[in-house]
Amino acid sequence: MIGVGVLDRLRHRDPEYRSSLRALRLTLATVPAFYVCLYVVHDAIMATYLVFGVIAAGLFFRLPGSPRRRAAILLTVLPATWVLITAGTLLDRSVWGSVAVTLVVGFLVAFSGVGGPRLLGLANGLQLFYIVANFPPHHAHATASRLIGATLGVLLTAAAEVLLWPDPTPVSYPRRLAEAADALADLLDTCADRMAGRSVTDEDVARRQERAEQTIESTQMLGFARTERPTSSGHRDRALRDGAATTRELAEHVRRLVVLRQVREGSHPDLEGSLRDSAHAMRTAARILRDGTTPPGAGAAPTAPVPGVDPGWPPDRPAPDRERLRLLVDLWSIAEHVRIFEIAARVGVGEPVDFGGGRPPGFGTFWYLRHSQLTLFARQLWLHLTPASVYFQGALRLAVALAAARLAAAELNLSHGFWALLGTLTVMRTSAISTRATLVTAFGGTLIGAIVTALLLRFAHGPIPYAVEFVVATLLSYALGAVLGLAWAQATLTIMITLVFAQLAPADWSLAEVRLLDVLLGAAVGMFAGLVMWPRGAAGEVRRRVGSFLTVTGSLIEQTTATLVGDDRPRPPDVLSVARRERNLADASLCEYYLERPDPRMAQVHWDAALVVGEHVVHGAEILVYDVAPGSLASWPDAASVMTDVAHQLSDRYRDLAGQLPSGRICRPVALALDRAAIGERVTAMLRQTGERPEDARLIETAVWLANLSDNLEWIQIVSGRPPRPARPR
Repeated sequence: MIGVGVLDRLRHRDPEYRSSLRALRLTLATVPAFYVCLYVVHDAIMATYLVFGVIAAGLFFRLPGSPRRRAAILLTVLPATWVLITAGTLLDRSVWGSVAVTLVVGFLVAFSGVGGPRLLGLANGLQLFYIVANFPPHHAHATASRLIGATLGVLLTAAAEVLLWPDPTPVSYPRRLAEAADALADLLDTCADRMAGRSVTDEDVARRQERAEQTIESTQMLGFARTERPTSSGHRDRALRDGAATTRELAEHVRRLVVLRQVREGSHPDLEGSLRDSAHAMRTAARILRDGTTPPGAGAAPTAPVPGVDPGWPPDRPAPDRERLRLLVDLWSIAEHVRIFEIAARVGVGEPVDFGGGRPPGFGTFWYLRHSQLTLFARQLWLHLTPASVYFQGALRLAVALAAARLAAAELNLSHGFWALLGTLTVMRTSAISTRATLVTAFGGTLIGAIVTALLLRFAHGPIPYAVEFVVATLLSYALGAVLGLAWAQATLTIMITLVFAQLAPADWSLAEVRLLDVLLGAAVGMFAGLVMWPRGAAGEVRRRVGSFLTVTGSLIEQTTATLVGDDRPRPPDVLSVARRERNLADASLCEYYLERPDPRMAQVHWDAALVVGEHVVHGAEILVYDVAPGSLASWPDAASVMTDVAHQLSDRYRDLAGQLPSGRICRPVALALDRAAIGERVTAMLRQTGERPEDARLIETAVWLANLSDNLEWIQIVSGRPPRPARPR
């Protein structure tokens, strides 16, 4: 009955037997080659490093994409493994030299993960190669055997990935983004039908909106494996992130448009074409994301909003009525977001973008297209080279823990000291809470593995029993860890590695005891480092960074408005660069937090929503600053006064909210600025006092932006469970 229960659990957790097949192919990559090296080549060192090569490449590396892509990554990482093994071998005689280099290598390898999830997924495996080579016995003369063994392990793993029951290619982020684009295109078509006066029920609109929201929700980073998230510093990943943010803003614009009276009554059927064009552009972008190339006949990326929708007009042309003008502003905003999304889709799949005579790269949303991939990576490293970055904190914490474990292993003269560093590497997490929970699980699994191994070494020893036990232990160590968790992984890996050394030299049950004590030492060092160095992990940094981000956006609201009204205060591009930097730090902190054990104190604020609220400020400011001439409202003193007043109120409210976030909760409701209706009334009152003129469009556009920011302030408080205080009438 117990066996049936285990099988049922395995079937539930591994429904398509992907983990089981992966374990089988890694076992076939390990066991035959191990015995060839041991009994045919008669090189025990080569056999040992072959096993560790497969463990690093198959268990420690976290690789993205299809089997062929994973195999290609394994081939490209080989030079780095050679450097680390050679460095570890040459420095293993000097204790303090080893400690110093462990500190440096540990930090550099871990910190390289700031470049994106693909590098981050390689960090632990690369650490393993250096750790194993940096311990006695001293075999500097056998460096070649170490390199050949590790290389064979990596190559066999790469071949097994492609040839033996390859895993299916996971759903990529571009494909999910394409689904969101298709859903938004359907929603735009529904809105166009309503604008044209066709019969469209509220149920039809609600159904399309729900589908759009669901597909946009599926693009959240948490829905993807860490290695599949587009969080690197390169052009493609930045564009995919911009595209995802644009879908959220576009959905909100359409939601507000579809309920307008003019749209519901179909009073402007001649504007239906603009929404059709936007829907077509979104479907084109979806095909680009899905296929990876521009479909035939798609042409170059648009360099201006959809024709006929730009709310600006020549001075000698009569302005439209103000009701139509407001609708044109909304349609222009939708067209602008569609244009941004289509460009982001092309950049996201590596397609060239020809801006022609439109806005050149290097400004606004696509500022990063001006820089090379190497420059962007260097900027990313420099951005996070600060104690305020969770990547810096995590890399330094791990490096100090590994160096301390290396020193302890040397001072205590441990015969298999690398196990201590493996214990540190296994239990280290980004917070003390997560590390403590991992420590208990890892120690429990290691204890079980040590007991089982001691029994095997005591009662079932000899070449043939060892060979049978090694095959079974290898298969289980590759399978059970992925399916049943860390405790099983530690137990089976303990048995597997102990059996490797038992076949290299005479051994008894005390070898299992050594493994247990070494792992306990390394885990204790990791736990202590987690307690004294940023013990709150990313949770504390999320509170500080998101609060700092919203503080900067408060300043950005004021300074963007000041630019539009012709104020002489500092220009917003400088504030925009600061806001982008704070956004990146906040986003990195939040992504890191989601890998930790959940902190109940963080549940009182919807942190994703808080980040989106700040992104809306930044995105809107970019569009206004780069697409609207500075001083557009300067000739209209009343408008300048009203917009400045509203911006000042919003800035104060955003700073009020930001000041509460470091505590992890919204302590008091934040009063809203003027609500959307009040802002609309003030703008309408001003428009009645003047004749028709081009500034009307820019005034309405600015007022809509500020009204949206006020709505967002209400939204973040509602989703965090703290309804805001209503705006006071003025």
